[in-house]
Amino acid sequence: MKFLPCILLCVLFFGSCVSDDFSVGNNLVSVKGRSMLIEDCTVALETHLGDSSVTTGLSRIFEGKYTSADFGVITAHSYFDFNPPSYSSSEFGSDATVTVQFDSISLILKYDDFSYGDTTRIQTLNIYRLRQIIELDDKSQLYTTSSVPAETEPWVTCQFHRPEEHWENDSTLEVRLPDEFGLALVDLMHAQSDLLDTYANFRMYFKGIKISPGTDDNAAVNSFVLDEEYPVIRLHYTTIGAVTTEENKIDMTVNTSTAFSQIEADRNNTLLHSLGYDNPLPSAETDNKVHLQGLTGLYTKMSFPDLNEILKLGEQVIISSAILYVYPVSGTYNDFTPLPANLSLNYLNENGKAIDIYVDPSTVTVQSGTLVEDKIYGRNTYYAFDVTSYLQYELGLVGMYKSSLQLFLDDTEKNNTLKSLVLGDSSFSTEENRVKLIIYVIVYDND
Repeated sequence: MKFLPCILLCVLFFGSCVSDDFSVGNNLVSVKGRSMLIEDCTVALETHLGDSSVTTGLSRIFEGKYTSADFGVITAHSYFDFNPPSYSSSEFGSDATVTVQFDSISLILKYDDFSYGDTTRIQTLNIYRLRQIIELDDKSQLYTTSSVPAETEPWVTCQFHRPEEHWENDSTLEVRLPDEFGLALVDLMHAQSDLLDTYANFRMYFKGIKISPGTDDNAAVNSFVLDEEYPVIRLHYTTIGAVTTEENKIDMTVNTSTAFSQIEADRNNTLLHSLGYDNPLPSAETDNKVHLQGLTGLYTKMSFPDLNEILKLGEQVIISSAILYVYPVSGTYNDFTPLPANLSLNYLNENGKAIDIYVDPSTVTVQSGTLVEDKIYGRNTYYAFDVTSYLQYELGLVGMYKSSLQLFLDDTEKNNTLKSLVLGDSSFSTEENRVKLIIYVIVYDND
C-alpha cells in the first residue's frame, strides 16, 4: 500500500477490516471500541549480501558446481592438509624384519547428507597439490572467500556419480593417487626421515590438497564428512616375511583445524547481477522477488514503511496480534534444491547487527518460522512468524527510531549449507506466492 491522503487511507483500511463494535465506560466517560483486521499494510523487501561465512570448524567440506537461474553459478572448493603417517620400525627402516611391497595409495572421501543440485549427473573431481601451507587468520579461522595457491594443473582427475542409497558402495568416494607419491612416502619411512616426525615437518614436505569440480561441470555441490577419520589418504602395502605375507595399510588423516571450503558465486546472468555489500536490491528491481541462501550470505531485509497509518483509524489503536506469512515462489525449489526447514527472524539494530527476537523472553525462545509444506498441490507452502511484539514496539516510531527485520536461514543451515529460498513480495505476479501481513487491532474512540 503506497502513502495516500489521509481520507483515502482511512477508507482503504476500513474496507479491509472486519469490525466488531463494543463499548466500555461509566456514567461520566464512554469509550467505543472496534476490533479490526488489516491485510494491506506494506511489507518492503530487499535482498542483501552479508559478510563471508566461517568454514573452518565445520563438520563437512564442499566441492562441486551448480548453475541456478535464480542464484547463478555456485562453485565450491575445499582445502586441507594431513597428519604424517604413523609407521612401525619393524616394517620400515634398518631394523625391519620384513620386506615391504608398495601396492597403491588413495584419497578417500565420505559423503555427507547434504547436496545442492542434480546428483544424478556425472561429475568431475580435480585434485590439486597446494603450493603454500594453509595458514589461519588471527582469529584462527578461514572463510568462504579464503583460498590457498595451488598448482595450475590437476594432480589427479576422476569422474564419478554420487551414489544413491543402497548402492554397493553408497558412502565413500575413493580416488587413486599417483604411485610415485606412495613410493616416495615408503622411501621416507624406510629412511625414518624427520619429515615424518611432526605435523609441522610433514606439511612442509606435503602442503596439502585442493579439491575442485571440473570447469564444465553443472551438476551439484557435494558435501563430504570432515572428522578424525575422513578425508583420509590410505597407503596400501604388503609385508613379506620369512613365513607369512600380509596386506596392510597406513592412514594419513586430515588436520581438521585447518580444513576449510571456498564458495564462489557468479551472479552476472541473474537478477542479482548488481548486488553488492553496499548495494542491496529492493524487490521491485528483481521482478518482485527476494533471495536467501546459506554460505553465500544472501538474506532478506524487511520493513513496514506505512505501519503508522493505522494510527489514523481512531483515538487509540492497539495491535492485538500480527502474523507474517512468507511464501516460496513456485518453481524455484525441487527435490535437488529443497527448501530450508526453518527460517530465523532477527531484529537489525542501527548498526545493521542482527539481534535475536524472543517469542517469550521468560523461556528464551527465539522467533523462527518452520516450513509448512503443501506436498499435494504445492500451492500453500509457507513460513509464518508472530511479529506482534515487534510491531507493537514499532507502532508510532518515526525516522531514525524505526528499525527493520532480517530474514535468514536459521543457524543450523545458513553457515553449513547452500540451501536457498526465493520469496515473492506483495506485488508478485502470482498471488499465492505473495508475502502477507495480517494485523488484528483494537481501535478506541471517545463518544
